[in-house]
Amino acid sequence: MMKTKLAKEPVHMASNSMNLFQSAKSLPKGVWAVSISMMLIAISTTMVFSISPFYITQVLGLSFVSLGIMEGVSEGLSFFAKLASGFAGDFFRRKKPPLMIGVAMATISKPIFILAGGAAGIMLSKVIERISNGIMATPRDAYCAEEVHSSKRGSSLGLMMSLKTFGCALGSFIIGGLIIFTNDYRLLLWIGFVPCFLSFLVLAYYMKEKRVEYMESHPEKKRKKLKISDFKALNSRYWSLVIIATLFMCARFSDGFLILRMQELGAPMWLCTSTIGIFNLISAFACLPVGKMSDRIDRSRMLYFSFIALVLANICFILEGGLFLAFVGIFFWGAQRGTSQLLFAAIIADEVPEKIVGTALGIYYLLSGVIAVFAGFMAGHVADIALYYAFVFGLVASGISLVALVIRNEVIGHGGRRMSSNKKDFPEERESEILSGPVVPA
Repeated sequence: MMKTKLAKEPVHMASNSMNLFQSAKSLPKGVWAVSISMMLIAISTTMVFSISPFYITQVLGLSFVSLGIMEGVSEGLSFFAKLASGFAGDFFRRKKPPLMIGVAMATISKPIFILAGGAAGIMLSKVIERISNGIMATPRDAYCAEEVHSSKRGSSLGLMMSLKTFGCALGSFIIGGLIIFTNDYRLLLWIGFVPCFLSFLVLAYYMKEKRVEYMESHPEKKRKKLKISDFKALNSRYWSLVIIATLFMCARFSDGFLILRMQELGAPMWLCTSTIGIFNLISAFACLPVGKMSDRIDRSRMLYFSFIALVLANICFILEGGLFLAFVGIFFWGAQRGTSQLLFAAIIADEVPEKIVGTALGIYYLLSGVIAVFAGFMAGHVADIALYYAFVFGLVASGISLVALVIRNEVIGHGGRRMSSNKKDFPEERESEILSGPVVPA
């Protein structure tokens, strides 16, 4: 009996892996195009980000104060760009144009940065790059949520986040390998420009908006123009989620604190610099399975996975448990990073009418970004006393957000995925066929 049971387990595991692969394979080509494009952008951005502090301070000779001001101003502009691009995508009813503009701006920012001879050129490049990041984020998520049937929304966002975070990890490892052979920062930056340019080409040729094309060919099903009254649909279910998301982001301060904590716990420099790549790799492997699972299980309760992982990550970095416990903390940090973002995006797309998904996501990104700046300031302030205090702050914030999520889901009753009838701009059966092919039972 025991032999029979053991023999069946590998088959079951292989079946799960095959189901995951088949789920990703069945997604529209447009979703794959956006996912691959975001992966290439992430590779490029991570490569440039990894060496830009050294390039700015060592090659161009600018001060750390100048670097801090540039990062702060450009990050602030990114928040507002996310809201603006989301509203523009809803107003013009197309996600490809703002996404293409964002990728084009990201591509243009790289040569400006490389060829800059001083603070003015670097600042211009930083501003363009961060605004481009803001412009891309909202239409990217909205497109992946809208272009598929609601039963595949988690898988679609999961694929995009998996490839995007894998690109972050790959970019970190690529630059770490290349810097062994050369310390010519300009050459490394030009190499980082290549995947960004390829990203633009992938979007231009392979991203299609099937939903828009279908509606344009069927005028009777075409959506009405966006009105101010449409935003009344942002009800208490939506706002309760956004409030919890902002609480959650208080515990998601800068990843740089992880690197510093690793160094404090005795990790060698090469391992410290690989920390971002490691947790992004973990996130990449977690996003697609969690996204697919959220298509079958209540997404609001799937968020418990991300929230508990963040609590455990902070605990691991608070305790003086050496590198082993720190690696466990990195594992949990990576597990919550991408999964929380895709689940928040999927729930918002479930909760609000389709015509304002972009704006709803933009508001979420704006408020989350603003609170993240505050959280970074607070974490830095307490870290001046002792570095592990930053993670004590993170533990308190993540604990409060977890309690708030439980209250939202179990007490107030805002949990549970709601498939509103106002999303059905054309019959669900036809929508399923056009957007993602026939829905095949798992």
